[in-house]
Amino acid sequence: MKDLLLPPLLQPPFAKRKILLLSLLAALLFFTTLYASHRGFRRTLHFWKGMAPLVLRYKTLKFKARRIDRCSDDELQRRIANYRQTTAPQLVDLILRLGGIYVKIGQVLSTIGQGLLPDEYLRALRPLQDGVPPRDFAQISRIVRDALGDGRTLEDVFLEFEQRPLGAASIAQAHRAVLKPNSPDGRPERVIVKVQYPEVARLFRADLANLELAARLFAPENVEVVRALRRRHENELDFRKEARNLEECARHMREYGMEPRRVRIPRVRNETGICSENVLVMEYLEGISLSDAIGSEQDRLARALGREDGEELKRVLAERMRQHFEKGGGAGSGAMDNMLGRKSGMVTGAVGSAAGGLLRTYAKARDRVEDVLAGLERVVANIHVGLGGTFGGHGGGDDRRLLEEKEVKRQAKKKFEKVNLSRVLKTLVEVHGIQMLVTGVYNADPHPGNVLVLPDGKLGLLDYGMVGRLSESHRKTIAQTILALERKDKKATAQIYRENGYKATNSKGDLVDDNVLHRFASFHFDKIDLSPLTLENGETVNILELLRSTREVATPTWVEEGRRLAGLLQGVAAQAARPISLAKEWSPIAKQALGESRGSFEKKRQYI
Repeated sequence: MKDLLLPPLLQPPFAKRKILLLSLLAALLFFTTLYASHRGFRRTLHFWKGMAPLVLRYKTLKFKARRIDRCSDDELQRRIANYRQTTAPQLVDLILRLGGIYVKIGQVLSTIGQGLLPDEYLRALRPLQDGVPPRDFAQISRIVRDALGDGRTLEDVFLEFEQRPLGAASIAQAHRAVLKPNSPDGRPERVIVKVQYPEVARLFRADLANLELAARLFAPENVEVVRALRRRHENELDFRKEARNLEECARHMREYGMEPRRVRIPRVRNETGICSENVLVMEYLEGISLSDAIGSEQDRLARALGREDGEELKRVLAERMRQHFEKGGGAGSGAMDNMLGRKSGMVTGAVGSAAGGLLRTYAKARDRVEDVLAGLERVVANIHVGLGGTFGGHGGGDDRRLLEEKEVKRQAKKKFEKVNLSRVLKTLVEVHGIQMLVTGVYNADPHPGNVLVLPDGKLGLLDYGMVGRLSESHRKTIAQTILALERKDKKATAQIYRENGYKATNSKGDLVDDNVLHRFASFHFDKIDLSPLTLENGETVNILELLRSTREVATPTWVEEGRRLAGLLQGVAAQAARPISLAKEWSPIAKQALGESRGSFEKKRQYI
């Protein structure tokens, strides 16, 4: 009788199977609906669809090598190196397909990972510093027209607007343009028009929602870190806020004598009212990215050694950097000295007994020979063009245009070859020290793609969408930490961290050892030090193993904010083969920040 009350589909003898089938159908319907309607869910699936095979392959490789083949350590490392060689491009392809926050993470890892991450991944990730594949111009022009409003077109506002972008990043791309004069006696002005992709806001919110969910499930102590990341990126998505950040930071740098004497921050150009949430117009600064300047220097030195490019040299330098960090890191007695040009420098160690100064002299001589050959090539090419392209069977117009383009590129490259890269890096570190410790408003994303080297050696500081802000009390606490690190006062450093609520733990309990807290603070605000750590009880531990086993229970805001900036600067310096001690470079600024009187600009300029 009870069975008669059930729907026919659920009546015996197959009720359990039918219930299971219905459950599977309901689950499939729910999954399909969620996939179709929830973009964040789709992106999570796409992420793991690309990532899971890489993880599974790595786990299988290690299991087979250890349990089945019983390989030696050398053979295991060889297999892992082959795995990295093949999977690094796949990882970058996955990042580019997903876009959004994943590109940002890749940019950060490519900067801070020098000497820490495997070289195969660093080489694969490094192109992300200079951008990602651009979008179609038709889509970009629609966004700009919408920002103009009132039916205005690009031709109404711009004399020129280059369709090919100057660069494309994770959330936007930038085009060169020429603004029409806004008065009869005005002059046209070259500008950069930065245009945000239409879907980027949704992507970022979905990605960060996924990250927050993952943090809740696997690392609840990091939920606040993810929320802080969300707030920072949400600000980055409104270009009106970036415009205000540019104006504020430029004003601060002028007050402290840095702008325009040593750095340039582009001026916002909103005379036409075009700047909006998705479009930003600003002054055009001519220069090359810091990452290109670093690569160019290493390519020149490699050619002086008879190599085609700097890839081999970069691999050697990455290994030298790792060895340097394992010996304690920092800049040593040379501070920001050019480690590529010193007799004891890294290139000298990499290539044997050749002195860095001799290498530089030879590189310059070789460049002069190449200039002579290029001049002869131009003479021959001009004769060819003058004969109407007779020898090649083509008209001279295309040949002349190609010749002109080649010459423009050569001259542009020559402009920057005499730039003192050590001085450039010193300025980069100093200006961010002033911003973080004194003004409290700083660029939180100074990866090498966001920094230009100008022909006169000044720095062009771009992309102020992601800006960090520190209160006066937090700035002073960081300044005190930096001075304690510079003095190597482990007790004082550890006390600052404990008193401000920093708490970390591992399987043995809370980490309260002064030496441990000092080393953690050193990573955060000074240098990369991978040397063995001696505890107060005399025990020596491997720092990388300690870091892997440590879980941060509580992290003060100033630590979270400051260590990201410091990590990026350490990474840039390491990429240029000029490791630094931030505590040493920033200690004069820290002293000034703790002792200055508000409003006294002359006193503020003492450390400049």
